[in-house]
Amino acid sequence: MKLGSRLRGAIVLCIAAQTLFAGAQGRAAAAAQAPAAQTALATGSVTGVVRDPAGAVVVGARVTLAGANPANQQSAQSDPTGHFAFSGVPAGRWVLTITSPGFNAEVLPDLVVTPGQPAHADASLALAPVNTEIEVSVTGPAALDAQQPFVTLADRAAARNATELLEDVPGVSLRGNGVLASIPELHGMGDERTRVSADGMAVSSSCPNHMNPPLTYIAPAAAAHITVMAGITPVSSGGDSLGGTIAVDAAAPAFAATGERWHPEASIGTFYRSNGHNAGGFADAALGGRKVSFAYSGSFTNARDYADGDGQTVTSTYAQSENHTLTLAGKAGGNLLELTAGLHHTPYQGFVNERMDMVRNFALSLNLDERRSIGTGMLDARVFWQSTSHTMNAGHDKAIFPMAMTMPMNDHGTDTGYAVTFAMPLGRQTLRIGNELHRFVLNDAWPPVMGMAPTMGPETFVDINDGRRTRVGTWVEAESRWNSQWSTVVGVRDDTVGSNAGAVHGYSDLYAMDAQAFNAAPRAHTDVDWDATALARCARGRAAIFELGFARKTRAPNLYERYWWTTDAMTSSMLGWFGDGNGYVGNVALRPEAGETFSGTLTLHDRAGDAWDVVATPWVTRVSRYIDVDTLTPAMAGMNDFAILRFANHTARIAGTDFSGHVRLWSASRWGNGSGSAVGGWLDGERTDSNTPLYQMMPVYARVHLDDGVRAWSAGVDAEAVDRKRDVDPNRMEPRTPGYAIFGLHAAWQGEHVQLSFVAENLFHREYALPLGGVNMDSSMNGMAMGALPAVAGPGRSLDVNLKVPF
Repeated sequence: MKLGSRLRGAIVLCIAAQTLFAGAQGRAAAAAQAPAAQTALATGSVTGVVRDPAGAVVVGARVTLAGANPANQQSAQSDPTGHFAFSGVPAGRWVLTITSPGFNAEVLPDLVVTPGQPAHADASLALAPVNTEIEVSVTGPAALDAQQPFVTLADRAAARNATELLEDVPGVSLRGNGVLASIPELHGMGDERTRVSADGMAVSSSCPNHMNPPLTYIAPAAAAHITVMAGITPVSSGGDSLGGTIAVDAAAPAFAATGERWHPEASIGTFYRSNGHNAGGFADAALGGRKVSFAYSGSFTNARDYADGDGQTVTSTYAQSENHTLTLAGKAGGNLLELTAGLHHTPYQGFVNERMDMVRNFALSLNLDERRSIGTGMLDARVFWQSTSHTMNAGHDKAIFPMAMTMPMNDHGTDTGYAVTFAMPLGRQTLRIGNELHRFVLNDAWPPVMGMAPTMGPETFVDINDGRRTRVGTWVEAESRWNSQWSTVVGVRDDTVGSNAGAVHGYSDLYAMDAQAFNAAPRAHTDVDWDATALARCARGRAAIFELGFARKTRAPNLYERYWWTTDAMTSSMLGWFGDGNGYVGNVALRPEAGETFSGTLTLHDRAGDAWDVVATPWVTRVSRYIDVDTLTPAMAGMNDFAILRFANHTARIAGTDFSGHVRLWSASRWGNGSGSAVGGWLDGERTDSNTPLYQMMPVYARVHLDDGVRAWSAGVDAEAVDRKRDVDPNRMEPRTPGYAIFGLHAAWQGEHVQLSFVAENLFHREYALPLGGVNMDSSMNGMAMGALPAVAGPGRSLDVNLKVPF
């Protein structure tokens, strides 16, 4: 379906929604004339008790009750007995958020208030390593003075993909890829070094250039909850990674409340970003009964090439994609069973920092999750499957030769697995045990090109033949609260990873020597890895928290790192998720990476825990057997600036400091609620056996936000400053980039029936280069350059609008 017809449909839906909204306003006006006694009957109350994992009450926890109308938002604190209460709460559905320093935020997204009846909402807060875990709730209108990070309507308006929702999380930097396929890095480690899941599924990149990373399969509008754990990641949150874990989940299923037979919910929306004419729409609908729930979520986006701050078009930054999910859920006796089916289609996407573009990506997925109470414990079991078909070729921006370049590359990957976790409270401790399996099967083949033998024919080029990577992980973890000040989290984990691949061959005998050497090599590997995490936290009074942590993490090589066999200049350059234009060759002798991280955190905040806070986290990671590169063929100055590199184990050290802060500037009914927040970091990576910088380390940066909210309105100013990038990897000819500062504005109005936001990005149309964006491969004849290529330029000014109409 073409973009115009899709947008016309979205406009018709929005007009219909406005008609319904006008009717709702008329009904509301009539209701306003009802007697006061009748209005009083339409309210209820909310009460609850806040406890820690050991069952002790939590005093001074901040409790926020938010509904569809921000004007009705209420806040309270738990008293010395851990209790909180709200009275005169209008009947309906509410989002209850409970936060307290040293604990994870607890979010109850579907609290139902019934007229004349109390609603009970007891909470048990889980211990949170303050330097590693951050909850980002996007399910409701977050308070501007909330301690926990949140995603606003304006954030969603500016986000082109779900990864960009993480920009204000300490320790996270975004590596430029396609406009819909940004890759998050935690503490300088991205791709498989960071474990990323979408709705609980472990999804692999079925592409030698990682054009389809896991978060491309969930749209920003569908993301309802995001968890980020950097550095000292508990073993229960996943193994086979070094940097940490990112989990993005959709909204929980909605069920009917007491007195309802069926509960319907629906919303539609549309968005537009002027730079690149990025437009699209999204819709979701749910119908919940007392024990069963049905839901649909869908989104569509289309983007053209964007322009940089100098007004020049940055080619191969176009894209089109759509995501659809259907969910069936059932509950009984506190147990929940949820089945989600997904369809994800990207017909095309350009990649300015790659030699190829995506010309098709189609994926189907099934995800079954069950959460069940067993005695006083909780069992969570998940089974998932995803099949991905992916094709690369030169897109229209790269077809600049007299005859268009054609080199189709087909990949098919299948992810299957399960994960089982059981948590049991034991006095002051909570014991967690778990087991999981993830199997990835990959086939990578390139059809012959007519008339291009022997370099691109006459046979099919088989690069990865039945590649298999199977991981089985088992772990145990104990979370303990020893007294009112001290708590610990300790865990150990084993991951056994088996990998193998079949025999290969090239287009012709031109590639026979490499193919024969690979086929004769021992390709089956079994890596037995182990992880351990130990965290200790001490809360000194009501104003400071200290934390120390140690983690040992391991990661086995992926299929491309081990089994990409060709050393030819053209074919090796088809592998490279680094965006640097170099050629890469696999290494069947690679060993797993092993990293040891030491971290400390200091958190200072006011005694109430909601007026201001400052968090600083210094850390260092030392990696043995770090998978970097050796040079097979160096770049030749004056002729080309590309090398052929082979993956190899080395040693490395990455160190840095994350910081974040928040302050409530004012709180008055006339001027609303003003707040300021900041996040930033310093990062340094070095390959210690050669004393050279590691590739794509983020320079020193800071982001600052000033916000004000008055009833349904919110607005603010944003600023981002990034230092120049001077430490670059000489093996990959990484470009240096100058420092820059860009500014933006945002405003949003959130009514009960309409949500509208406006964003001005890069307000002063500043020209700058992306420090992690790689090189512009389109800048000189499809990458066949003579000399160094420039870094990819960032987008210039863009005016963005986002409209959502909930029913």
